[in-house]
Amino acid sequence: MATFHYKQELRRTIRLFGSFAVAFSFISITTGIFLNYSLVLDGAGPAGFWTWPIVTIGQLLVALVFAELAGRMPLTGYSYQWVTRLAGPGWGWFTGWVAVCFLIIVVPSVDHALASVIGYVAGVDESSLWLKVIVCMTMVTQALIHVLGVRLANLINSVAVFTEVVGMVGLVVLFAGLMIYKQPSGEILWERGAQFESAGELSGPETPSVPAAVEQEGPYWQAFLMACLMGAYTLVGFESAANLSEETVNAERTVPKAVVWSVVVSGTVGTLFLVLTSLGIEDLEAVKKEPYPLPTIIESNLGSLVGAGFFVLVGVSIFACGLIIMASGSRLIYAMARDNVFPFSNVFKQVPSKTSVPVAAVVLVLLVGILAELFSDSLQDLIQSAAVLPAVIYLVTICSYLRGRHAMSPRFGTFSLGRSGPGVALVAIIWLLLIISILSIPMQFRRATWTSLSLCLGGVLIYFCWVRQRILSGQAGIRSLHEEAGTL
Repeated sequence: MATFHYKQELRRTIRLFGSFAVAFSFISITTGIFLNYSLVLDGAGPAGFWTWPIVTIGQLLVALVFAELAGRMPLTGYSYQWVTRLAGPGWGWFTGWVAVCFLIIVVPSVDHALASVIGYVAGVDESSLWLKVIVCMTMVTQALIHVLGVRLANLINSVAVFTEVVGMVGLVVLFAGLMIYKQPSGEILWERGAQFESAGELSGPETPSVPAAVEQEGPYWQAFLMACLMGAYTLVGFESAANLSEETVNAERTVPKAVVWSVVVSGTVGTLFLVLTSLGIEDLEAVKKEPYPLPTIIESNLGSLVGAGFFVLVGVSIFACGLIIMASGSRLIYAMARDNVFPFSNVFKQVPSKTSVPVAAVVLVLLVGILAELFSDSLQDLIQSAAVLPAVIYLVTICSYLRGRHAMSPRFGTFSLGRSGPGVALVAIIWLLLIISILSIPMQFRRATWTSLSLCLGGVLIYFCWVRQRILSGQAGIRSLHEEAGTL
């Protein structure tokens, strides 16, 4: 820490499985597939699941670059820290601002998904006030867990991840055995959505992570690209392990492994699960009428008891996902406040020695999340905006990596892409530009696109009106790698 001009304030208690659990929980394939599978079926049809392994490969390229950065600069604040040192304080501030917006928006959206699941099981209307109460109570519970200390949060998250991994692998094994017994033809894996055989519409039920209806006319490839939304919404957040680097034992070695393996495991298990559940579809039209088709498929093949167990698995996974996102958001706020580039930095950089948790930052994420939930009429646009914001963060970070890679010291970290680094980064940039286009160009996302642009512009204005002068005067900021060349 002294090498990077910081003192150790956060307690290092997270080891390899805990670090992996952080990244795996943020990704949460159970949550993402559960919420978005209906969108794929309604548009691209069962064949749309093939976008999942494609997205996995693209996101793995991003994760490889992030793993090298996490090993070379094992600091809380992830992209904010890396971009500032590689490309300068302006780009670093912009990246940190976008990341804070993304993380704060996602907490209530994920917890709203949990409330929707509870409401669906209990038969409560989606517009009921009780769902908002459940969301707020869930966020308060998650905040209390964090305030009580990182050990408790890490324990709960590790148990949740163990449950999710065992549950998903168990479902894969059960479905695999059933499919071996039934020996389905496999034709359904190539079946297209009826509406997109020539032209039509892609529509899905309203969920916290996707729009209520996505209409699009055109050839099938358009529907197939739109099906990438399931993977693009889900396979993000692997960098959250890096955001807790200063709470991780041997972070320069541990975090890169956690980042890469979280994507590999999530992508592999998700692919197997999608293949086997798709093979288990007996009546496609009936399944498509369900707002959440996966429980219907599971129950029709494995029985009501397993179907009920899947709902429990989804609930645990969503809660753990929200818990980790709140942790990641609070650590990023703390990291920026520590450098005096966040409003009221003196408050948000405080870390009580008793808990070793930035309590004020946790409370800020909680309060803003509650406000976002209470004004949920506009939350839908913000949630859609949150889908593209991670890709923007990844894009700026990898471009900065290409720009400043030569200045990174090999003193820290054992993970390196070596000579293949620039090539991997270039392909990752092309991939991210494609994903950003898919998530922003369609007319149905136009309002969300403007919201995302407004948030980005807000960060630029704050930088030039307030942050830049503080950095130039020496009141705030950190030095770039070029300025630290004699130290690193």
